[in-house]
Amino acid sequence: MSADARAAEWTYLLLGLAAVGVLLAAAAVAWGIQTAVWDDPAFDETKRCLVHEKGVPVEPTRDPIASSAELGALDTVIETNAVTVSVSSSTEGAARIVAAYRSVGGDLGERLELRGRTVYLWERPPSPTQRQALFDCTY
Repeated sequence: MSADARAAEWTYLLLGLAAVGVLLAAAAVAWGIQTAVWDDPAFDETKRCLVHEKGVPVEPTRDPIASSAELGALDTVIETNAVTVSVSSSTEGAARIVAAYRSVGGDLGERLELRGRTVYLWERPPSPTQRQALFDCTY
């Protein structure tokens, strides 16, 4: 193989690597933009499910701890048991809400539940059917 052929091969290799680098950079920029503008639908889906599928009324909560959830919080009543639902953008955010409830309310027992990014604070310990109604609407 001649020196000119080797030089041409290296040129093509470098051009190929440069093209791959440009594509990777473009993918990283697109991912960053998508992450910045993406709206997490979990709270809206939970609210929609409770209203349209479970037929329960929902209201904005006045609970300051629940209101600290990044995606939103609401109050509703499932089978005569009032519950505050908080939806965080991460499991860490939900754990912070649980810790805040415990710091002011002590051991809330079965009244306080953490399920993924969602926190439930019941007025009284929930029945299995009450819990299932909310679990069906957890996104």
